[in-house]
Order: sequence, then structure tokens, then C-alpha cells
Amino acid sequence: MKHIVVFALCLGLAAAGSVTAGEMTSGLEMNGGQNAFAGLKLERVQDGTQKEGVLKLQVSMSQTRDLKGYGFVLQFDPAKYEFVEAKEATDNLLNTGSGQPTLFLSASHSPGQVTVGAMKVDGQAVTGEGRLLEVTFKTAEVPLPTDFQIAEGMLVDLEGNIDPIHHLEVGNLKPLPDSFGLDQNMPNPFNPSTTIGYQLPESGQVHLSVYNLLGQVVRTLVDGPLEAGYYTLDWDGRDDLGRQLASGIYLYRMRVNDFSQTRRMMLLK
Repeated sequence: MKHIVVFALCLGLAAAGSVTAGEMTSGLEMNGGQNAFAGLKLERVQDGTQKEGVLKLQVSMSQTRDLKGYGFVLQFDPAKYEFVEAKEATDNLLNTGSGQPTLFLSASHSPGQVTVGAMKVDGQAVTGEGRLLEVTFKTAEVPLPTDFQIAEGMLVDLEGNIDPIHHLEVGNLKPLPDSFGLDQNMPNPFNPSTTIGYQLPESGQVHLSVYNLLGQVVRTLVDGPLEAGYYTLDWDGRDDLGRQLASGIYLYRMRVNDFSQTRRMMLLK
């Protein structure tokens, strides 16, 4: 109980503007609990409601055990982003199995950082994975994974034991594509390998293969279901048996749902 009280005090100070990076966990005993392997993930909210100039991100957590509360400082590039708000996600992980809302606090009193945290107050804990919160920024820039990082953070389990948050995984920050697309490979001509990009506005069964000029499949690059998003892959100029192909012009074709597109590329030795 002592650690949970200290945890709540830290979040209260954060809301009052007294906590900066390095101070949230100062003086706390990181004695280790049930969440040494829990991880945070930051990615773009893909709900189709975001306006131009607004970036809405969500933070989720996985591999939690008996989690009672969390707190962390999210750092961002203040030259690219203007913080708007942080709020708990709908049906967030900490509210699982409880009709009582959590104690949630957020503050952004220093440029380039926002302090957030929440704690269950119903005497229970949660195990599993799910969303925690949403953070909204104003920006005219293209978001990059290197623009965000965790300065410090902590996870508190049901017994009051505290684990530090070691890292933040940054997922997809791009908006979903508006249409299917198969990009021109780069470089082209190439030797020994080249990169192919493609986009899916919706999930589907994707088939992406390389053909010779006789129309024969020489290499199957993708053959299976994929979710909507942006993808890239590398082709090493070899066939399905691992043999190096001869110099020449090759075709690559992507088929998914009702979409089909073919492009040409040249392998030079």
C-alpha cells in the first residue's frame, strides 16, 4: 500500500505541474513486481475521424500481470508537435472487469513532454493486454518514430511492487492509405537486391509474385492475408529455389481483392 500511495502522490504532483522528467520515480524503490516484461506501444489511431493537422496517438500495453497502475513521461519534439490533450481510451485496460473508473491524471507543463498516469481504485488488478490512453497533438509535419520516447515510467502491481518501464515500441504513425498501390521498386535497375513497397487500404489476401518475360512465376514474395497499412519487402534477385537469376527484365504483380497491378524492373549484374 505504501508504494501505491507514493505513486498516487507522484501523479498528483504531475497534475499540479511540479514533476518533470527524472522526478516522477525519484526516491521510489524499484523493487520489481509482476510486470518486468510488460511493454508499451505507441501507434496512430486509425478511426477515420482525424482532421488535417491533427495527430492522434494511442498507447497500449501487453504482457501485464496484476497491474494496478502506471505512470510515465512521454517526450516529443516540441518543434514539430503542439500537445492538445491526453485522455483514457474507451474501454481501456485498467477499467477491465470494473464498473468504477480509474484515477487518471495528465499534465504538460514543460515543452516537449507530457506526464500521464492512472490507478485502479477498486482494490482489483488486471492481467493481459489492451489500450490505455489517447494523446492528441497539432502538427503540420510527417510523424517519425524517433520523435517520441519514454523518459521514465513505472508500473505498479496489486501488491504495490514497482517495475520500471524500460522502453516504448513505436508502431505505425502513418495514416491508412486511401487506395491500393504497388510502388516502383528502388533501386531500379538493381544488383544484388531491391525494395518493393505497397499499400493496402483494407485487409485482404495478398499475392505478390515476380515473373519472367514468358509469364512464368520465378519468385513468390507474398501469399497470405495482411491487414491494412503500408508494407515494404526486399527481393534478392533469386528464384523460389534460391538460385540467382540472370540479368534481364522481370515483372512483379500484386493481386488483392479486386485490385491488380503490374510493374517492370531490371536486374543487372
